[in-house]
Amino acid sequence: MTEDASPAQALAAAFDGDLLTDYVPDALGAVDVRRLLSADRPLDEPLDVGHLRVPLARRVEVVPVVSCAARAHMLRLTEQALHAHVPRPEVFSYRSLSWRYRPAYQERQRHLRALATRSDLPLVLVLDVHRFGRSLPLDVLCRAPWMTERLAEALTALYGAAGRGLLSGHRWANRLATAVLAPLDDAVASLAPGRWARWGDDLHVFVRDHAEADGIRAAVATVLRRLGLRLSAEKSTVTAAAAVLARSARVIPGRAEEVWRAGLADGDVQALRYALPRTPPDDTVSRTLVGAVRSHPGLLPRAAHYLDRAASSPSGRAAAEDLLRTAEPDAFTAARLLPLVARHPGLVPVVPDALLAVAEGSGIGPLRELAFRLAVARGRRHSPPPTPRMRAWLAQGACPHSQLPDVDTLL
Repeated sequence: MTEDASPAQALAAAFDGDLLTDYVPDALGAVDVRRLLSADRPLDEPLDVGHLRVPLARRVEVVPVVSCAARAHMLRLTEQALHAHVPRPEVFSYRSLSWRYRPAYQERQRHLRALATRSDLPLVLVLDVHRFGRSLPLDVLCRAPWMTERLAEALTALYGAAGRGLLSGHRWANRLATAVLAPLDDAVASLAPGRWARWGDDLHVFVRDHAEADGIRAAVATVLRRLGLRLSAEKSTVTAAAAVLARSARVIPGRAEEVWRAGLADGDVQALRYALPRTPPDDTVSRTLVGAVRSHPGLLPRAAHYLDRAASSPSGRAAAEDLLRTAEPDAFTAARLLPLVARHPGLVPVVPDALLAVAEGSGIGPLRELAFRLAVARGRRHSPPPTPRMRAWLAQGACPHSQLPDVDTLL
């Protein structure tokens, strides 16, 4: 995005980045919203919250899901509220409207690696807020110094519908989460100037000894109590500074295909996640992909991204068909595989009826629209009943190649 871009164009670009963390890729809704954002038009759509069971690294969590219009509306209100807020330079996550995930992550890696090599800082204090997104009290968020009346009203309405004020994976929610922890940053900066980094609610502070670590931990705990939060006992530790080189600051070397093979051999999910979006169609990757997804269901979004590139090859097509035939009939699986099928109509006959049925009955608007789109491709034009957006799509001829879902993802 160029420096002379209008605020509306900048919002539309940020919304595109937000879609990379959307649990349900929504082609038609995203197109509508992008047009409205670029034209600085209202985003009038009732707030409708569905729920999706999502496999995370350590657990399965039920995640609220809202429409593209609701995401964009919250993004606009958030950016209006935070236009003058500037995080400290040690904060790398969701700093601004123009923030980009991968460059920011790499900058954090470089910062952590530089600190980890200092001989005078042998230890790192790792702190994590206990269930931050779900635990942050709504009243604390609404009392933040940069809060606006309109954003507070929208957050209150969302809390009533979703049971929480911050939604996992949403850019606007991460922006608010980054900003609301500014008092924590001030406390750490006063005690360990230049020797720390924060990404979301994950904090790394490089210290001289355990006594200094204990003092900083106590100061952080005090700040968090004022915000209605507490540290995670499980994730908050003191360890050797060099440990970040194998974790948060880890660099994964080698060609993506080689990283995939090594990841399979070692059971290294981080390596597998790294390799999938970077690997060109590869017979070995395609042949082993389905087994890897069965062992690690959280790989599914990136597997769909890989198969979008590989589905034209025999081994990639075989992997896509195998993944569809053996798919668990749940909404999360449908949300990742149905967009892939919409992009590759030759896969439509392979989609199990159970996968379509769970999408149709999910109660999640964008997922129901994806299912309807594929039902039309199968010649079923009236089941389930179309939403207003899909009625308009039908009236325009229901072109199967128009406004395709996007399977690019950061999930």
